[in-house]
Amino acid sequence: MKANKLTQALFTAGVLLAAPLAATAAGSGVNTALDNDQGTQGAGGVVNFTGKITEMSCNVTTDSKNKQVELGAWAKSYFDEHDETTRREFKINVEKCPDSVSSVAVLFDGAKDTNNSTLFQVTPGADSATGVGVKLMQEDGTTQIKPGTISQAVEPKADGTAELVFYANYATDGQAVEAGAANAVSNFLMVYN
Repeated sequence: MKANKLTQALFTAGVLLAAPLAATAAGSGVNTALDNDQGTQGAGGVVNFTGKITEMSCNVTTDSKNKQVELGAWAKSYFDEHDETTRREFKINVEKCPDSVSSVAVLFDGAKDTNNSTLFQVTPGADSATGVGVKLMQEDGTTQIKPGTISQAVEPKADGTAELVFYANYATDGQAVEAGAANAVSNFLMVYN
């Protein structure tokens, strides 16, 4: 009889101790044998993240931090016979590059044109032009820089400066061109190696 009461007491204690653990496991988001509605688990793998934190980088020159590139005014009828306008040059300069920086590039990012994702979108609005986007090109004039991509890198000079040259112009996006304001914005980040 004493053994039976002892067994019953141990069983009750075990149930009381196991209940919070089961509740914790169920609420933890961990797939358990009791809560396996998410499918069968299989073999996994490893993700390795690498990189470094550097002491310093180059400084973007003051006149390069907020560039204004004038693409000009173009008649809507111009696009009846042309897909692109004349390219306009602009430069981004850096200075005070430490010896540890062996190359400098630029990551251009911004809203993509809804009809042609290789172009930067003209800022939408009631008075905005449609059917065109802004196209960015490398200094070579043949390599396009698409939104969210990194430009070709240049090596800093011995004095710690570097100049990156780019071109911009309007390009049709495959839709009918309609007149209006044709402003666009691209943010940029410097990329160092």
